[in-house]
Amino acid sequence: MKFVISVIQEEDTKNVVDILLNEGFKVTKLRSMGGFLEVHNTILLSAVETKCLDKYLDIIKNNCKSRQRFVENVPLNMLEGSPGYTLPVKVTVGGAQVFIINMEDYKKY
Repeated sequence: MKFVISVIQEEDTKNVVDILLNEGFKVTKLRSMGGFLEVHNTILLSAVETKCLDKYLDIIKNNCKSRQRFVENVPLNMLEGSPGYTLPVKVTVGGAQVFIINMEDYKKY
């Protein structure tokens, strides 16, 4: 048995969770916010049988997309004492970060 923690973009959440549930996986959703870009994410928690892990990971991999976003970078001060300004920077965000932990025991009450 594995404990799978997946951090995915909020835009992918509904589709991924619907597919996982339709395939018989149990999922707990937690809303989170990334520290770097401060955008909303979803953390999915699942206990997955080892024999089903590849199927679970394929669903995550095939349904979590990377996207381009413009974010404001660190303010640039041209002259000391000036208010400064920021320039938008294009960054790639998204996909999924998946953590897989071996579970010694699992109980359901």
